[in-house]
Parts: sequence; structure tokens; C-alpha cells
Amino acid sequence: MKSSPHRPSIELLFKRGLGSAEIARRLQISSSTVRNVVAAIKKRGDASEVKKSGRPRSVNTRNTRAIIKKRIIRNDGLSLNRMASQLGIPRSTVQSIVKNDLKLKSYKLRRGQYLSDKSKAMRLEKCRKLLQHFQVRRVSDVIWTDEKIFTIEPLPNRQYQRQLLSKDDSMSPKRRLAHNRLFPKSVMVWAGITATGKTPLVFIERNVKINSEVYQKIVLMDNLLPWVTQHFAGGPFILQQDWAPSHGSRSTLAVLEAHFPGFLDKNLWPASSPDLNPMDFSVWGMLEGKIAGKVFATVDDLKAALEVAWASIDDGYLRRTVNSVKKRLRACVKARGSNFEILL
Repeated sequence: MKSSPHRPSIELLFKRGLGSAEIARRLQISSSTVRNVVAAIKKRGDASEVKKSGRPRSVNTRNTRAIIKKRIIRNDGLSLNRMASQLGIPRSTVQSIVKNDLKLKSYKLRRGQYLSDKSKAMRLEKCRKLLQHFQVRRVSDVIWTDEKIFTIEPLPNRQYQRQLLSKDDSMSPKRRLAHNRLFPKSVMVWAGITATGKTPLVFIERNVKINSEVYQKIVLMDNLLPWVTQHFAGGPFILQQDWAPSHGSRSTLAVLEAHFPGFLDKNLWPASSPDLNPMDFSVWGMLEGKIAGKVFATVDDLKAALEVAWASIDDGYLRRTVNSVKKRLRACVKARGSNFEILL
């Protein structure tokens, strides 16, 4: 109970026979304060405060706080457990100092691709070119494409996969094992989106090597070209792709020039830039989320689930995701080609 300066007055009036409500009215204080003091008088005979038990706050000293602050400045990834062990103080004390005194909070490391100085300079140059390009052409006309491997088993997340067991059972066969097969069955998926629609999912079996011939026939000619013809109905469009060897070979470039003129070539699209492609920075993650936690008996079951998840992605999401590209390009320029998602 928080100390009240009215304790002596409350005690005096109570001993004169006044009730709690009348004491609260006379002193113009809350009834709950009066009741708490009265309860203490009835229990102990007076309203004096009871000295609190427990260890005084002697570990959290100015010197300790200074040491912890200095160590964090040197290494902001230092483990609190390790710091507590090195200083010989409870972890709870270290945590309290970090949170309450130093006003720091633990954050997960941001994920992003490694970029050399050369890569950053290249990204900066091409992002500027793309921003100029999209002053003339519409970003909504771009077909953003990519490939991704999906497996029939989800990757285990040991942080959240837990069991409630007794101490004895924790070392018994009841303790389940989070595992994946060494080489789970999988399928390569190619797909693309625009602000107004989605291409079909193209499944490429694991034993098929995506060389120039496969990419041109299965992806470009058999699937993308018919979809483009129907979706854009003769209107303008721009193909974006990464520059994997099969995408940039001489024969593939000839197919692109013939059937997909105006594609974003190597002079425009920067390498090492999944953070600029909606398929990478958003769509694949959404698709994974829709099938997360499921184990599929066969690759065909996985394909069926992916088809259902793909069909559920609506045009509103596509429009918002594609429209965010120009904002990302500007952020990349502001970051001088470096990782920029913290600026969004």
C-alpha cells in the first residue's frame, strides 16, 4: 500500500468513533485510502507503516549501471545472461538496468542480403534509372516474376514448437523431435504478378534443370506468353526477371526481344535486389504463410495447396504491393544503394 500523509489524521478520527465514509468526507480523500489505513489499525493497533522486508536495491548501483552501459556500447549484441554471469549479479538485475535505467529494448536482427560497396553503387545507379523509367512507363504495367523452391515439409521453428512435460519426462521417449528429412521432396515454382492480376503458377520438377531451353519453352512460351496475350489484350506491358544464366543467355534474349519487347534489361534491373521485387519482398512470404505448418504427403498435395493459396490472393493486395515499388526505389536511392527497409 502506498504511504498516505493522512495516516495520523485518519487514526485520530477513527479512534474518536467516526466511520470510514465520514473520515473520507472530512479529509476530502478517497474512501479506499481510509479503508486501507483503518484495516491496518484493526490489524496492528496503529496506522504506522510496516517496514518492508527484502534485500535493499544495492546491486543496481551507479557503478554497475556504468559498467553495463560501457559493455553494451562496445558490443550491443552481448547476451544478458553472459553479462550477468561475468558481473556476478542476477540476470533480472541486468534486465532491469537495461530496460528501466538505460531505456534499451532487445530487437531481432533485420534480415537482408549482403551488399558490397560495388553492389551498392550499382543499385544506386540503377534505382535512379528505374525511377526515371517509371516517369514515362507505368509501374502497374510491369510483370514481376521470380522462382522459389517449396518443400513438402515446413521448416521447424524450435522457438515456438514446444511441449509441456514433467522434469522426468523431459528426458524420456515422450520428448518429441523436431526434424526434417535430409532431402525433403520439393518443387520449383515460377510465378509473376502485376497490379491487376497473377500469372499461372508454373511447377518445375526437382529433377529438371532450368536451362535456357526449359526456361524459354515451359515458362516464357507455354505459360507467360498466352497469359500476357489474354491479360493485356494487346496493351503495353514490361517484363521483369532476374538475370540467372538461363534468363540472360543469347537465345533467351532473342525470345525476349521477339515476344516481350521493353523488358527490364541488365542496364535497368539491379542484381542482388530481392528487396525491390514484389515477388521476393512480399508475395512468396504471403504464399508461405498460407500453407505454413502443414506437412504434405506428396508433392502433388503441395502443388494443390499452393494453387488454392495463389487463387486466394486478391487484386487489392496486388495493387498495394506493386504500388509500393516506387517508394522502395526512392528509399534505395536515399540509402545510397544499401539495405533500406528501415527507412520504409
